[in-house]
Amino acid sequence: MRILRDVADVAALDDAALRNLIERRLNEREVGEDFDAELHGTFVVMVPGDSLAEVEAAVSIPLLVNPVTRVPYGDPAFSPIFEYAGRHARFYELVFVPGGGDEGVTLFIPRHPDVEPRLLALCAEYAVTEPVAV
Repeated sequence: MRILRDVADVAALDDAALRNLIERRLNEREVGEDFDAELHGTFVVMVPGDSLAEVEAAVSIPLLVNPVTRVPYGDPAFSPIFEYAGRHARFYELVFVPGGGDEGVTLFIPRHPDVEPRLLALCAEYAVTEPVAV
């Protein structure tokens, strides 16, 4: 797992397409070179093999249970808590904005067989297709 907290972390990403997408997200937020996770939230890049528990600890958010209603994913009454779910060629993107502030967490989940299948199913169900090839 990679936790990106500043522009140097973003620049160090080996995946050029993912790096470009994150840079685009920073520009959309009008943050660009001034990106500071303390002010603007972190970007978390999950890698195949990361456990669900590790990722949930990194983002401080339960992913498969609504923390308000305690209803788990798979139950007909489940509703996700992310603000946005995007589908890209090789990743899903989930944006969480806890509280009322501008800072949040953006989680990138690889579309890979070594990722928790229920998490991939959640993403596939709720994500909208993005026109960016990532």
